[in-house]
Amino acid sequence: MAFRTHYGEKLQNVRSSIITMGGHANEMVRMAVEATLTGSVELAQKVVVADDSVDSLERQTLNETVLIVMQEAPVATDLRMLVATIGIIGEIEKVGDDAVKLARRATKLSGFFPFELKVDLMEMGELVRLSFAASIRCYSDYSDEIAQQIIDGDKAIDQKYGDARNKVFDLIKATPENTKQLVRAIEAFHALEHVADHAVAIAVRLKMHYASSTPVDSAAS
Repeated sequence: MAFRTHYGEKLQNVRSSIITMGGHANEMVRMAVEATLTGSVELAQKVVVADDSVDSLERQTLNETVLIVMQEAPVATDLRMLVATIGIIGEIEKVGDDAVKLARRATKLSGFFPFELKVDLMEMGELVRLSFAASIRCYSDYSDEIAQQIIDGDKAIDQKYGDARNKVFDLIKATPENTKQLVRAIEAFHALEHVADHAVAIAVRLKMHYASSTPVDSAAS
């Protein structure tokens, strides 16, 4: 009994670290979008600095997960979940990286972000953050329905990206002298689209794990 309790505590520590890491990454995305919309160099710099915390949590959580695999020799469902966890840690770290890219592009925009695209960026940012937050909740408390909603919802995010890209093309035609800054503006939407892709990747990993957790595993253990 003591062994199982100790093992369970280790798993819970990893779970808690991933939830914390996901929360930090999602906040970075929020700040990066705000920095892009407002032209705040200070806020963009906060995003870059915050990435150190996400990277530190990534290393810590990855080490804890690998140690559990090495020391506890889990099998069947537990092993598959730990393998999925390693992949999810990587997806969250990439969200932090995309937030940093967005923040750096905000700095290069030097306060120039097309008024015609601000609502689109706010709406897409909100959709993306909701999707990513849902993927972290799904890791903490799995729901197949929510996982599928994340996957299906990516179509709406892709549509937002496509609409924004078309608007940028129209703006370039109308004001070719602003082409360089307009291209940077669409790169902001592209960074958000990548964040949504990571949320989908987490949902897919979780669906695959829980789909493979058959009664046969339970009987074997």
